Amino acid sequence: MNILKFIDRVCKENDISYFVNYGTLLGAIRHKGFIPWDDDIDICLYREDYNRFLNVVKELKDERYKVLDYDSSDWYFQNFAVIVDDWTIVEDNIKVKPHDTSVFVDVFPVDRVNDLKVADKGLLMATLRMIAYIKLPYVQYGDSKLKDFCRKIMWYLLRPVNPRFFAKRIDRLVQKYSDPQGKYEGLIGCSKDGRKDFFRAGIFEELIEAPFEDMMVPIPKNYDEFLTQFYGDYMQIPSQEEIDYKSHGIKAYWKEK
Repeated sequence: MNILKFIDRVCKENDISYFVNYGTLLGAIRHKGFIPWDDDIDICLYREDYNRFLNVVKELKDERYKVLDYDSSDWYFQNFAVIVDDWTIVEDNIKVKPHDTSVFVDVFPVDRVNDLKVADKGLLMATLRMIAYIKLPYVQYGDSKLKDFCRKIMWYLLRPVNPRFFAKRIDRLVQKYSDPQGKYEGLIGCSKDGRKDFFRAGIFEELIEAPFEDMMVPIPKNYDEFLTQFYGDYMQIPSQEEIDYKSHGIKAYWKEK
């Protein structure tokens, strides 16, 4: 919540429009806060505001909250940024990795396009980017010896390919196909959802506020349209099996100072 409050303050002080989305939006509507088994926070901004927001946070040089994106990191290769709380450290199911991870909030850029084929191309590049990342020899998830063995085999097969190559290809897709007057809007190469991540243009333009834990957050006025298209019957609580599958199983701690 501290990161979200920081984001909210920065956006208000700089007249930047953002909104909570995906599981955070679902949590705001169905639970008035976090989904009990999903404590991620996702926010979205239209591309222009996204770029402005990241620049503002970087210029702040805050000692606690920092931007992590592939321009500022030699190990992060996603095509969306995260705001990290540098005073924290997270334990997850990745047993061997080259860096510590902190509590973070996902920050997604929304683009408009005219042709949904760009979603297919973005999905392909995102899939290849993921494969190129998991073949790094130091990434061991510990979820399955067989899966870790398969990842090691992929590393030997794909050693020459750096995930940054595919991240840059996705950026070129954005530059080529993004159109402020486009018919659709969504995320290019940011997830495994492809066309499911695209909606009619303007669905996110009008914002209202909704309670989320101990604060009010901006949400799309058309939240029902978005949640129905993305989740279906979003007010239905999933089965315990689905909950267990979706749970992240992470623990966060304060760093020793």
